[in-house]
Amino acid sequence: MTVASLAIARFDGFDAFGTLVTLQAVGVILGIPMLWGVHVNASRAMAERADAGVVAGTALAVVAAACLLTSAAFAGLLTLARGVLPVAAADGLGCAAGLGVSATVMTLAESLLRIRGRQVLASGLRLGCSGGYLVAVAAVLAARRGDAARYAALLTVANAACAVLMLAGLRRALGGASAGPPARGGRVFGWDGGLARTLLREGWVYSTGQSLLTLLFGFDVILLMRASGPAAVGLYALYIGSCRRVIGILFTDSLASLLIAALAKGRSSAGGRVVLRYAPWFLGLAGLGAFALVVVGLAAAGALDRLVPGWAVLAAAGCAAHALVIVLFCVLTVQPSLGLAPARAALAVAFLPGLAVQAAGAVAGGVPGMIAAFAVLNIALVRWFLAVIRRAMAGAGHRTRAPEQARG
Repeated sequence: MTVASLAIARFDGFDAFGTLVTLQAVGVILGIPMLWGVHVNASRAMAERADAGVVAGTALAVVAAACLLTSAAFAGLLTLARGVLPVAAADGLGCAAGLGVSATVMTLAESLLRIRGRQVLASGLRLGCSGGYLVAVAAVLAARRGDAARYAALLTVANAACAVLMLAGLRRALGGASAGPPARGGRVFGWDGGLARTLLREGWVYSTGQSLLTLLFGFDVILLMRASGPAAVGLYALYIGSCRRVIGILFTDSLASLLIAALAKGRSSAGGRVVLRYAPWFLGLAGLGAFALVVVGLAAAGALDRLVPGWAVLAAAGCAAHALVIVLFCVLTVQPSLGLAPARAALAVAFLPGLAVQAAGAVAGGVPGMIAAFAVLNIALVRWFLAVIRRAMAGAGHRTRAPEQARG
C-alpha cells in the first residue's frame, strides 16, 4: 500500500495524491461509527461461545446496519453542506463512504477469521488484495488516466474483494467446525438479538474510548486541505503518513503485541516497570526508523528536493511519540489498574484543544506547522500517559507497604 501511494505521488503528482489521502482520512473517520468496536467484542464472544456462526452472523448484521446508517447520514451531510466542506473536490467525497464501508467489513471479517485460527489465510488474502491494488494503480498510471476518485474506487474494490474472500474463508471454517450447533435453517451465519444489543452496548464503550485517538489524529489532513490545498496534504503525507503506516505495522501490530501479551500474564506493578524501562529505547528506535522512512519515501516519490532536515527530525519525533502513545494506551487497556480511566479522561479533555492546535498549525505554518502540531500533541500525550503509569505504580506501592506497616 505504501509503494502504491509513493507511485501515485511520483507519477501523478501531489494534487491527486493529497486528495486521495484526504478521502482516506474521511473514510477512516466514517469507519468509527460503522465498525463501532464490533470486531473486538465479536472476537471475544466468538472465543467464549460455542455458536460461532451466530456470533459472526450477528456481528455482520450489526456492522451492515451501522454502515448503511452512517453512509446515509454522510450523504445527507454532503447534500446540505456542498461547497462548504473542507475538500477541494466535493464531488469526490462520495468515494470516502465506499472506502469506509469496505475497510470496515474487511476489518470485521479479518478479526473473526483470525480468532478462528486462520492466520495464514487472513494474511495471504490481505497481501494478495493489496498486490492487486498495486497492479491496478500501475495500470492506471501507465494509461495516464489517474485521479483521486479512480484510485479511491480501486482501493474500495480491493478492500471489498478481500472482505468477500475472508467471509468465504470464515464460512468454510465455521461450516467445518465440530463444536457448536448449526444455525437456524442450516445456515452458517445466524442471528441473536440479545447478542446484538450486547455488541452495541459494549461497542459504545469502545468507540468512546480507544477511538478518541483515531479521531484526534484523523482530522489533520482535512484541516490542512482546507488551509493549504491537496499538494500540501501530499507532502505532509510523505513526511507523516508513510511513517505512521509502517510504524503501526512494525511496532503497534508486532512488537507491541508481544509486550501486551506478556503484560496480560503478569501483575500491573511488574507491567508498569517494564513499560517505564523500555519506553526510552522504544522512542529512540522508532525515531531513527521514522527519519529513515521520511528520506526513503521522499526519494521514492521523486521529491528529495523537498527534504528539509528540520522537518524530517520533527516528523520522526512525532511519529515515534505517536507509536508509543498507541502502545501505551493498549497497555493501559490490558492492565486498567495502571491508569486507564485517567488516560481516557486526558484524551477527552485534550480532544478539542488538540484539534485547535492542529488547525492553528495548518493555518499559520502549512506543512511544517502541521508537522509541529502533530509532534507536540503526541509528545504531550506520551508524557501524560507515562506520568499516569508512574502515579499508579506509586499508589500501588503505597497500598502494598501500608498493610506491612500496620502489621509491624
